[in-house]
Amino acid sequence: MSVATLVAAHSNGDAWALHFAPLAQQGLVTSFSDGTIKVYPLGSQPGRDYAPSRTIKAHNGSINAMRSVDGQNIVATAAADGIKVFDLRNKHDNPVMTFSNQRGIPFLSLDVRGDLIAGGTELKSADAELHIWNIKSGELVWSFIDSHHDDITEIRFHPTDETLLLSGSTDGYVNIYDLSIADEDEAQHQVINFASIHSAGWLSEKRIYTLSHMETFAIHELNDKTEEVTEPKPSEFGDVREAWGCEYVVDLYPGFVATGSNSRSFAALYPFRDEKIDLQHYVGLNSAHGEEVVRAVYCPPNSNLIYTGGEDGCVKVWKADVELNAPQTFLEAATGASVAAKSESEDVEMDVDSSEDEKAKKKQKKEKKEKKEKKEKKEKKEKKEKSEDKKEKKEKKDKKDKEDKKDKKDKKDKKDKKKNKEHRFKPY
Repeated sequence: MSVATLVAAHSNGDAWALHFAPLAQQGLVTSFSDGTIKVYPLGSQPGRDYAPSRTIKAHNGSINAMRSVDGQNIVATAAADGIKVFDLRNKHDNPVMTFSNQRGIPFLSLDVRGDLIAGGTELKSADAELHIWNIKSGELVWSFIDSHHDDITEIRFHPTDETLLLSGSTDGYVNIYDLSIADEDEAQHQVINFASIHSAGWLSEKRIYTLSHMETFAIHELNDKTEEVTEPKPSEFGDVREAWGCEYVVDLYPGFVATGSNSRSFAALYPFRDEKIDLQHYVGLNSAHGEEVVRAVYCPPNSNLIYTGGEDGCVKVWKADVELNAPQTFLEAATGASVAAKSESEDVEMDVDSSEDEKAKKKQKKEKKEKKEKKEKKEKKEKKEKSEDKKEKKEKKDKKDKEDKKDKKDKKDKKDKKKNKEHRFKPY
């Protein structure tokens, strides 16, 4: 066991500190329950007077999710009044992009990958909605409105496969979508039946973790894209509170699990590698956030600093007596290879204060990219139409062959027939 020492803290009153998004050129962006985002300095020796360098009133209510867009300057937030994208290079506090849904449903979850931004909503009427937009053009690319029947609490793009997206909900299901397929029902590549999802994501290219609101934890295998799907049995950890010596799990992060205990005013970071937790060599945070819940944890790479945010309204900086060597991504943690944070600031064009010449150049570059994207989209559509036409012909042929075979077979018992019939695995 190692003990971390508190070296800096800042209180924001009654507003809970909810999420962290580190930006290399700006600092540690922190979201709060009063709708503000604050930027704190990231450094090796933070001082006792740890005040934010900037505060932006981003939303009218609590920020439910936040993600870095480019790892450098741009951050996205989700709340009841929609999804907003802020470029912190701008001097003004206005968002450079906003996204909403037709029914005005509050957004609870969010993720970003390259040019795509995805948002999941809370339940309204019978369904919760998942929408995906092009972050540069604002164009709505996909919508899934029948896939979850309760609040969508988690969204994660696949780390390497651009066609895969994961969503988790309080309806107890984690859906894996194949974004290369337009039809919503057909796009559901895999459905994991677990429990009300607090957190879920990709541990590696083929492995998925699920953490429930009841503190149960499991690891699942991603199905391949063949027709003969054999889903391996998941690794079930069950209720981890007793085994991990905690009262709740903050979340799973690349390289470690963060846990907390209100009654003991204690939090701990346990190494988590190769799908195993090391309960012996953990870092303890005495007092943590008092009797309040720890909501966010961040460990910079190649550092012994730990940043925490909690329901006491504080952002705290801790210094461990060992370097944590926390990977930047789950993929890096799984492979052991160093994965540098990819800067996409050149690809994600936002309105940054600049001269007219720079703006003209950016406009020209944007028009060129949009033209290229339009061409690629057209080619993709044509290719898809040909593929669907070919698929339809094959399905008709297969159906005819199946009917012919059926006529030739002896009549079987209805029960056996039902037992042998293939079913598409759906959550409902």
